[in-house]
Amino acid sequence: MESTPPDQKKMITEPLLGTTKGGFRTLPFIIANEAFEKVASYGLVLNMIVYLRREYGMETTAGTNVLFLWSAATNFMPIIGAFIADSYVGRYRMIGFGSIISLLMEWIADSCSVPSKGQTGSISWSRPNFNS
Repeated sequence: MESTPPDQKKMITEPLLGTTKGGFRTLPFIIANEAFEKVASYGLVLNMIVYLRREYGMETTAGTNVLFLWSAATNFMPIIGAFIADSYVGRYRMIGFGSIISLLMEWIADSCSVPSKGQTGSISWSRPNFNS
């Protein structure tokens, strides 16, 4: 009869990470986060319809189509990100990469919306004409 060495026996019985964090204890936080995200996105959609109609002169159906495509793309991107993270990059590197890209996009959006130093008075924003 063979006996297992003490090191191997210890390795089998101890948890992999040595902690009991995660699991069902984090489930309420995940559900609350998803619920608040959905509430925010539905509120955004209603305001975006009004914005696209007033500022860009879009019809309601065209604005709804734009927001549908945006919602479809943003709901599908986590699947692509999860595949890339699991297959190639790794979880923490992917989170860091996504955070850096998000920060860069925010800087680009902020720099595009701030008027240049030489402009004074009221600012008139140009609107594209989608009705032609």
